[in-house]
Amino acid sequence: MPISPPPEATLDHPPMGLMDLLGRMRSLTDQAGFTGTLPAIWQCSDESQMIKKALFGYVFDCPSFDLGRVGALLDPTRLLTAGHHGHDIVILGGSHIGSHEEDGIGYVSRIHGQVSTCCGMLCRLLQEYRQVYRRAAQLITIKRNGTETFIEIPYKYLFRKPAGDSARIQILLEKLVEGDAAQEGSLGKVYRLHPAMARRYPQAIAALGTAPQSIGELLDAQTFSFVKKVNYESAEPMHMLESSVFPYMPEVVTSSHPHRRLCDITTWRQFHRLAAYLTDSFDSGDRNILVVAGLTLDHSVKYNTFIPQFGFWMEQGRALQARYFGPAELNALLAAQPVYRPPHSFLDYAGVGRS
Repeated sequence: MPISPPPEATLDHPPMGLMDLLGRMRSLTDQAGFTGTLPAIWQCSDESQMIKKALFGYVFDCPSFDLGRVGALLDPTRLLTAGHHGHDIVILGGSHIGSHEEDGIGYVSRIHGQVSTCCGMLCRLLQEYRQVYRRAAQLITIKRNGTETFIEIPYKYLFRKPAGDSARIQILLEKLVEGDAAQEGSLGKVYRLHPAMARRYPQAIAALGTAPQSIGELLDAQTFSFVKKVNYESAEPMHMLESSVFPYMPEVVTSSHPHRRLCDITTWRQFHRLAAYLTDSFDSGDRNILVVAGLTLDHSVKYNTFIPQFGFWMEQGRALQARYFGPAELNALLAAQPVYRPPHSFLDYAGVGRS
């Protein structure tokens, strides 16, 4: 049983404009006495993320150091180099998703009127698992016969096979059915539905008729797992992403917002990877370090907003006293800060007009 990520509702806070977010982070670090501050960022290498990176450097008056890879994968070892480029460090990061959602997938407007999935890498990872789940939810059927509810499970989901290169569904019979098979079906075996399922979905069960119908959304994350030969050793980005989120894919594909849920879980995993590195492996000396992680909403390749979700604050290198902030605490902390505005223009920051 994997450790459960934070519930979806706890991560869904109102988004902040980038200059508000970054200005509040700057005020917080100024009040905390940060000096020689180096901004560092981990995010996807998508072009939609570059405005955020530029504004981050603008607000902290220093171009930001890169800690990320495609898919918002984090490379914490890059902090070794970052430590030579500044003293205190403020880190911003996390996954991104197109703000326009269709069928649970986020889309963003790109140049020349093009619309595409975003984050595309996480979407490609999601599609294989989602397709396998949707097929199972269609082929497994349920029906009512008097006071009893029956479920027919095709043999392809009953036979156990070794993990292969493609994802497949493994039904958890003990969570889905009660007792031995009641009869043979046309495609598999027919069982009595587990009473716990009936208790979770009383209205849907009560509405069933005698004709079999697809189980659909009633095939929830408690009733199946995925089986696949996942490459945990590979340094290829897609393999690294898949290995980090594989245990949580049943929860992702059954979410009403699967693409966003995958983004949130990816951010959660990468944030705790970074926090563990900062407390256990990074030679921080007497540095102050602030980390803000969350979900970037891409409205276009030029306009983003940001939902803060996870925070980490270490003062003067004291790892054992480091503080962690959940979504509610982090949003409250940031909301209490005034919004810092740089005293110079972005063009001045960029050196435009200097001889």
